[in-house]
Amino acid sequence: MKNSLSTLTKAQYTKAKLEWKQLKSPFSMQHINRCVILASQIIFFEEKEKLKQEVKKQDTKRLSKYEAQHNLRLIFTLSGTVSFYSAFPKSSGIANTKLGEAPELTIAKARKLTEQMKYGILNNHNIKTVFDAYEQSLIERHNNAPTKFAASSLRTYQCRIKKLRHHFPLKRAFQSLTAGELEKIVDLIIKAESNNQAIELFAQIRRVWRFAKNKFNSGKNPAADIDDFYVSDRVESPRPCQVYTDLDSIAELWINLASAPNVHQKNAARFMILTGIRPINIPQMKWEWLNSIDFPTLITFPASVVGVRGEMKNQKEYKLPLTKAMRAIILEQRAWMENALPNCNPDHIFLQPRDLNKPFAKRSLDKIIKDYSPVDAVKGDKRNIVMKGSAGAFCTMCRSFFKSNAKAIMVTNGYHFKHAEELTRLALHHLRKEDDPNGLNYDKSEELFGTSTKLKFNVFKIHEASILKRAKELESQQLRLTGMQSKQAKNLKENNDKKALRDRIKAHLVHKGSYVDFINQPLGDTGRVAKDLILTEEGRAVVERYLSDQEAKAKNN
Repeated sequence: MKNSLSTLTKAQYTKAKLEWKQLKSPFSMQHINRCVILASQIIFFEEKEKLKQEVKKQDTKRLSKYEAQHNLRLIFTLSGTVSFYSAFPKSSGIANTKLGEAPELTIAKARKLTEQMKYGILNNHNIKTVFDAYEQSLIERHNNAPTKFAASSLRTYQCRIKKLRHHFPLKRAFQSLTAGELEKIVDLIIKAESNNQAIELFAQIRRVWRFAKNKFNSGKNPAADIDDFYVSDRVESPRPCQVYTDLDSIAELWINLASAPNVHQKNAARFMILTGIRPINIPQMKWEWLNSIDFPTLITFPASVVGVRGEMKNQKEYKLPLTKAMRAIILEQRAWMENALPNCNPDHIFLQPRDLNKPFAKRSLDKIIKDYSPVDAVKGDKRNIVMKGSAGAFCTMCRSFFKSNAKAIMVTNGYHFKHAEELTRLALHHLRKEDDPNGLNYDKSEELFGTSTKLKFNVFKIHEASILKRAKELESQQLRLTGMQSKQAKNLKENNDKKALRDRIKAHLVHKGSYVDFINQPLGDTGRVAKDLILTEEGRAVVERYLSDQEAKAKNN
């Protein structure tokens, strides 16, 4: 072969090139053998011409032939090797891979392999395809049973899949991943993500592989071979929030909310303080849930029905009796809405201040609680602060305080501890499966006599009375700084520090142009320009030390 190639002329090369183009699929082994000879001649001649033209030698050139009808690609090299590859379009989601080489693999056997891959008998889907299929199954699950798999749960799962896409080689064949390789990916996740995220993503990996086991991996599940405690043994498990607040802090928050710039902000937060309901339920509240518009005494959060998810976390109906202060909030909102119509949302009770056509934003509640609570509203051992409480006051502390406060008052008033526990649980809609293990609840006292509602009303009334009483006592006293006031004071001090440092720089330099040059050039060995250093406390300390050193040198000289 080498001797014949060394004497190859341009005419022979041109003839070989023409014959190569004329050879079309489907191919027989005889055709393939002929392609081997032609490919060797073409590659040899073209590489020899590149050397003559002093073109830098590239990687060994290859020539390809395709059998599109059988999703096959044949690759020919100078040495005479013939390799068979699958050639499925990207839209198929099947990862293309090497099938084998001739003569061990014939064209007929290669066609059979691609046919098996095409119809799922021999799976070779890539990881991206499996993730897409899993995500689509979640969407279908939500569409089929929204009461069991909520839109919020769907978004959570989709966010986790999005994170996993960053950690996995998406083009790689799903079937090729082993348990050992999955462990290496999990190790990277542990390094890159927070402890809680690592635990959640490991659980999500197992869900994906369990889903794909029979569909895409021939019944194999390498994720199940990883130790159940692989991640939890390597990271600290997330702890529940153990911090809390007290009556004085809640009473001061109630007082401070009077200065909120918008009636919706004030009333939404105050309603949450009085009721202890979850922050997500405040934006959901609708006028149609009230038993009366003129004098409401009850608001009913609907249960789930077929195809429609309920408003409460446990999907059960929740009747919230309205106390005097709660009713005042609702009536104030109603009066505002009647004056604002038709330029506002007519369905929801609490609206967004910036867009009155939308219900109140759940995240806005968190900011309001942080801004108007006293700076030290969060109580308890600082070591017990996890995500909640790390940035100060938080919404669910109102729910926690409701249970603690109401329970303490009832026990003080003579209630048995167990009865106080059950009543606060009833008021907060904390239902447990063991309360009715067989699902056969024959108690219709609520429907007939409103028994549960009356009991809840008493709990809400004593909780409300304690807050309003303490708020009245504190009104004439000096209140603590709020989170917003503390932040403003901190910003003011920081701005004054920046100004003082800039003035010192100007005093150190003579010309205005020198000041501009100074703040725009790297300072010492920090590698950062002075104007950026001035923005942080650590950076200002660096600039101060530099100026002090310069002044000391000037005195010595």
